[in-house]
Amino acid sequence: MATEIKPEMIDEIAEMLDAGMVCFYHKITGEMEYYPDEFRNPGFDEEVWADPINKVEENSDDYLRFEGMSSFESFKVMENFIAGITHIPTHNKFIDAISRKKPFRHFSDLLLYYPELRKQWFVYKQECYTAYVTEQIGVE
Repeated sequence: MATEIKPEMIDEIAEMLDAGMVCFYHKITGEMEYYPDEFRNPGFDEEVWADPINKVEENSDDYLRFEGMSSFESFKVMENFIAGITHIPTHNKFIDAISRKKPFRHFSDLLLYYPELRKQWFVYKQECYTAYVTEQIGVE
């Protein structure tokens, strides 16, 4: 049976995952703990994050764990966003940007020249992350 988590909390978890955190939802209290994802933030100072790390490790069965998207999944989100760009020259620029090395960097850099698309991107990415968290809740 899936755990019921309030939409505001799902949005918060999605934001934290997008920021490179790993999140833990306490099944009983509904509180969230988080700390940097060691794969996305290698070498983070564990001492600074000792309290939430210890809290989760000591009671791991009480928490649902949420991890961010893989690079492949994040790339698919970018591709799907670009697929929705109807202006062909702009669409082609974005396709070119993600076809080179460091596609995430090129995509982000190119968005700076398209402020309206940039706004749309952040809304779209948040929606995708929210759906991603919701799927993880249902899989439990």
